[in-house]
Amino acid sequence: MTLFGERPVRGGKPEQAKAHDAKPGAGKRTIRDLKVGEVAHIIEFLDENEALKKIEAMGLRRGRKITIMQKLGRGIVVKTSNSRIVLTTDVARDIEVK
Repeated sequence: MTLFGERPVRGGKPEQAKAHDAKPGAGKRTIRDLKVGEVAHIIEFLDENEALKKIEAMGLRRGRKITIMQKLGRGIVVKTSNSRIVLTTDVARDIEVK
């Protein structure tokens, strides 16, 4: 078993993860990290791309309560109030939740 930020190395001590190995938003909990049935609130968008702007226009906004309905391959079905939105895992990792 290894600690967070360490990589197992065969026959030796764990190697410390390098800073450049981290993904954007590393250390923050995102929609991608949630399990089916979990409920969370959107904290912030970690990127400012067009896809996130469209998703925000569809109802996923800061402070909104969401529920993870399904995870299918690269798709995540998210329920918010009375609508359901399908996100790719790439987009889901750019939405921080608590």
